[in-house]
Amino acid sequence: MQMMWVLSLSNGLLSIFNTRYASFSFSRSQVVLDILPAWSKEISRFTHKRTPGRKPADDLKALILDSGSEYYTIIADKKSRSYASQSLLKKNSNSRIPVKSVRPDSRKSPRFSKAERESIKCLKLKLEEILSEEKTARIKSAYKKMARIHHPDMGGDAAEFRRLKDAHETMLMWAENPNFTSKRALEGCWSFDSSTGRWKPPL
Repeated sequence: MQMMWVLSLSNGLLSIFNTRYASFSFSRSQVVLDILPAWSKEISRFTHKRTPGRKPADDLKALILDSGSEYYTIIADKKSRSYASQSLLKKNSNSRIPVKSVRPDSRKSPRFSKAERESIKCLKLKLEEILSEEKTARIKSAYKKMARIHHPDMGGDAAEFRRLKDAHETMLMWAENPNFTSKRALEGCWSFDSSTGRWKPPL
């Protein structure tokens, strides 16, 4: 994937600035790379105008190369890497951008097996019902509702009723020991966390 390759290319630039967190986003007019150094409480925003017909990844690559070129130009003049990085960060600093905008949130999302996903459909359960504190009661209620329709004594299909009973048991087991996956990322933009050294796609 081109975007992942270009984002990995930015890691060299992030290392120069001793980056703690970073985020990448884009609009029709520009690409934006926000950087929060480990020692700072202020974000530096690097931007680059979009080129008509080009992908955001191409414009991000141009931003990275331009910033790297400016960094080495300053080094050639001042003979100091720390001065060059500090100079670029100061030039692009923006105190109005909240730090939380680049700090990834930890989000939990339910994890279902194929059988569990099929059981959810069979019982016609909604996600909010499965995740509610009364999830066991909601699952039982959904089963009773569907059982009235599919029970053989009510003219329903025996095979469908067995499938319904299996779905009911499957979801009750999930409710007793629910599985979740945890993901640290940002809403609407790519995020970088130096603790992992990786970029994560938007939530």
